[in-house]
Amino acid sequence: MTKQSDMTHGNILRLLISFSVPLFLGNLLQQLYNAFDAIVVGNFVGNEALAAVGSAGVLINMIIAFFMGMSTGASVLISQAYGARDGRSLRDAEHTAVLLALIMGIALSALGIAATPQLLSLMRTPPEVVPLAAEYLRIYFAGMTALTVYNMGAAILTAVGDSKRPLYFLMISTVLNIIGNLAFVNIFHMGVGGVAWSTVIAEAVTAVLVILTLCRADGEYRLYLRDLRVHSRVVRRIGRLGLPGGVQQAIISLSNIIVQSYINGMGAIVLAGYIANSKLDAFIMLPTQTLALAVSTFVGQNLGAGQVKRARRGARISLMAGLAFSVAIAVLALIFGRYLIRIFTPDPAVADRALQFMRVFVPLYFLLCFTQIIPGALRGAGDVNVATLTCIISFVPIRQAYLYAVSRLGGASIGLVALSYPATWGLAAAVLLFYYFRMTDWSKFEGAGPAEGANAPKRESLEA
Repeated sequence: MTKQSDMTHGNILRLLISFSVPLFLGNLLQQLYNAFDAIVVGNFVGNEALAAVGSAGVLINMIIAFFMGMSTGASVLISQAYGARDGRSLRDAEHTAVLLALIMGIALSALGIAATPQLLSLMRTPPEVVPLAAEYLRIYFAGMTALTVYNMGAAILTAVGDSKRPLYFLMISTVLNIIGNLAFVNIFHMGVGGVAWSTVIAEAVTAVLVILTLCRADGEYRLYLRDLRVHSRVVRRIGRLGLPGGVQQAIISLSNIIVQSYINGMGAIVLAGYIANSKLDAFIMLPTQTLALAVSTFVGQNLGAGQVKRARRGARISLMAGLAFSVAIAVLALIFGRYLIRIFTPDPAVADRALQFMRVFVPLYFLLCFTQIIPGALRGAGDVNVATLTCIISFVPIRQAYLYAVSRLGGASIGLVALSYPATWGLAAAVLLFYYFRMTDWSKFEGAGPAEGANAPKRESLEA
């Protein structure tokens, strides 16, 4: 373990922040990448185009969330083999993962293009938005293979300790996407289709870059295209490690699609306002999400070193830092919200609808600290089941039951639909707080040093 990645010694807050900064920058670039599509169409094409990109985006996010879970499974296998200096297992896992990404990308492209009309219909997409959303989706689905290959390649590089080059590739992709969006929309007047093609081209470039990097790598993780094949035992292990997380994220994304179906029924103006707010949302939630990733590593390392008190202290400091960030960002968002929304749309009617959503969400964002950071700490201890079930149950069936009751009793207004999110955040937060402070027992890790942790079967859970 390098000094830079050793979180078992030193000032906890400083370690957490220094570890979080690269993660935050990567996530920030990803959000800028996604947001710029909405900024360009909202300002240069129109409200229907903004609504169309948003409608397509939630479907795409569900697919990406599922595939990212599978990439995580492959990353775990590869990092274990790399750490054990097991060259054969590493090569088998890597070549299977890349071929699996190709196969899944092609399959998702074919299914997505064919099912686009049905998907938009199920979401109750406003009729005036459907043609633009269908155009955007079909082009995006056509380039899905580039997305799956890049994400899998980036996961492989990260697994062997190279987190810089995936960030550089993402920076290149972001710049290409911004230039492409402006050129295709403002010069070639391609509208929503131009935004979609710009994204596909940028993703294709990063996919080529990551494959070239792997093919030219020194060491055991070098990729040989002639050796691409599917090893069934590797596929089973990738599925076992990655499928639960992928399914969880896909189910939660599906819940968001159902929520949006209620909003879609309110018309294109309300939908465009919701999309503008959700793009801003993604930036507001970044610090909490990044701290959740950092605390997983912190807790995992310290429990592996037998430092239970330090692990607990790190989780508590992360939670306090997350709450402080959430309150500060909420105050800024409430003060400057109207100006921030105008980045995505010049239409006052759309901006007013976005602000209606924002006024419900922003004061209650602090609840996300509990639903993100506590599961992150539990994940570091290998304890994922309760947090996963709590989030799935709160965000899917309970949220949908609430919306169904609201729509039947008094009609779904913007405020009542928006409230479905913080109401279920609060429920999940209460359950997770009780479980973490009253039910978790990390005493089994007490006094176990790294050597014992590496040999004892109980420590295997830390790899989760």
